[in-house]
Amino acid sequence: MSSKCPDTTQDQVLCGVKIIDLTSPAGFYCSKLLADLGADVIRIEDSSTAEIENYGPFYESKKHIDNSLYRWHFHTNKRSVELNLSSKNGEEIFLDLLGVADVLITTEPESKIAHLKIGKSEIRAKHPKLIHTSIRAFSSQSIYSKYKATDIVALAMSGLMAITGFPEDPPNQMGGEQAYHMTSMHAATGTLIALLNRDFTGLGKDVEVSMQECTSLATLQTANLNYYTWQNVSRERTGLNHPFSVPRSDESSSNYPRTLYQCKDGWVSYSAHLAPPGAWERFLKWLEDHDSQQDLMDSKYLDPETRQSNQTHIDEVMANHCLKLPAQELYHSAQRYRLLCVPVQDIGDLFIDEQLNERSFFTRVKHEDRSNSFTYPGAPYKLSETPWRIQNSAPKIGQHTEEVLEEWLHNHAGDVFTTDA
Repeated sequence: MSSKCPDTTQDQVLCGVKIIDLTSPAGFYCSKLLADLGADVIRIEDSSTAEIENYGPFYESKKHIDNSLYRWHFHTNKRSVELNLSSKNGEEIFLDLLGVADVLITTEPESKIAHLKIGKSEIRAKHPKLIHTSIRAFSSQSIYSKYKATDIVALAMSGLMAITGFPEDPPNQMGGEQAYHMTSMHAATGTLIALLNRDFTGLGKDVEVSMQECTSLATLQTANLNYYTWQNVSRERTGLNHPFSVPRSDESSSNYPRTLYQCKDGWVSYSAHLAPPGAWERFLKWLEDHDSQQDLMDSKYLDPETRQSNQTHIDEVMANHCLKLPAQELYHSAQRYRLLCVPVQDIGDLFIDEQLNERSFFTRVKHEDRSNSFTYPGAPYKLSETPWRIQNSAPKIGQHTEEVLEEWLHNHAGDVFTTDA
């Protein structure tokens, strides 16, 4: 590791790793994952960065970057260094920081260091131990390498939007910036592999991640490429129905069960298509115990082909059953019969979810400039020996400039605000 770890992070797996974060939203989660594992992540920020991140929702509806809940979430454990990279002095300080960093994470083609002409060859020649993780809209080797993209662009270009929604509606964008998150997770994984490789070889690597390629992989797995290559079936938007209930090339249709049903207080997902042997009998017993079986006890339904040809009717019986009960009762009663029925939860449901609370998923984070602490989403994994931990809330722009320059460089603290025009 590159430096002595602070007492608060010395038991974390990335303790001592210095990371320069020059990312846009496509890479925010990547550097957050690494910071929450103990890495010393510094964001190089200026007024243009503030414009990028200054969107809501805002705490107490006060529109200011320091009230941005988006910034609060994505920049935990990071430190902020204010530098004008367009000035000579800011450029020199940045290059000095680059000389002691372990990892540089950028988003391209809009990287803030593009004008510095620091490319792969220059980084490898001057900083052979540095790992450069580049998050791009499209591969640098592609004809679209100079094109820009946001989350919705990647979702569209990857095909994910084409299979999301109802068939009679236009393609739908998934919520939660799925393309950004998938790309960031791949970038973080690549960075960790490069750090491990450096432990063995002493040399850094260039890690390039393409948003389109990351999200396309999700589409091809979700839509199952084999259906297209073997049977010429192209997945379409299926609404509440099973993902593969689409017309085939011979104009026949796949009669799959529905997967979403409205219940007394919301929605549930029922994965009958994944049911193990004997599930039909357990399904009937489940319905019978709630007096919802209707005519499905007829022996003719023991024949799988009969069930398939009468799937619409079975869906109707299941729909009526679900309307009688709340989501949680459906969930737990189905589980007792080893049936795959689960509630479709909203954010409010997540806060009272027994499983998340039993696992202590949510965590409280204290803000230095505020009298109270706030509830944050917790760890996406559990590490017994090198724990995930939020030590600090998101920084104010430039909050750690002098502190970082003193720690990393030992000699630039007095020059930080004397930037050239």
